[in-house]
Amino acid sequence: MYHKVAAAGPGAKIRSHYVHPSAFRRQIRLLKSLGYQSVSPADACQKTARDIAITFDDGYANFQAYALPCLLESGFGATVFAVTGLLGGTDEWDGGQEPLMTRDQLVDCGRQGIEIGSHTVNHADLTAVPPEIARRELQESRDFLIECGFSNPGFCYPYGRQDDSIREVVREVGYPYACGTRRGANDSTTNMFDLHRVNIRSDTSLPVFLFKLLRARRGR
Repeated sequence: MYHKVAAAGPGAKIRSHYVHPSAFRRQIRLLKSLGYQSVSPADACQKTARDIAITFDDGYANFQAYALPCLLESGFGATVFAVTGLLGGTDEWDGGQEPLMTRDQLVDCGRQGIEIGSHTVNHADLTAVPPEIARRELQESRDFLIECGFSNPGFCYPYGRQDDSIREVVREVGYPYACGTRRGANDSTTNMFDLHRVNIRSDTSLPVFLFKLLRARRGR
């Protein structure tokens, strides 16, 4: 699970969300050298030992600028979960410092093999808003992505926040899967609407990256 692939500026908030492009390139090259291949989170529960789902939350413009070229160079795909109501704007939930991709940029990424999923319309904490607002955030974001040509988008919970009722609405709206923030690997016992992920941060050195990779493979 990545957020931003960019150098953190002097006033950057949540600096742990920034992975420097050079560090990202080393991580992707390591995956390539170890024989990994990328899959959709939809296939995470049926993965083989060398399958990996690479995900990016929020849909930052720096994904297209820095992450996408590296991924394509190494033959990897990825999944970007976009905040559909703020495309072309900034990350308002984090203070509005980082630009998000525009609709055209999102579509262009899709044309280059990147899977695009939903992160709601406004990066809403679905557990903290009225049920009708939560459903609207989920439905309108999915409808928008389908209109853009993404036929069966997946979902990712903002802040990782969810509960049984929210997971049920995600399923009812029509998403095939949803990613949370619970650490670890996925297998046939994992709830498809609470897929686990491994957080990659600014301080994830290459040895730590490898450790996290191996720990996830062992299911811990």
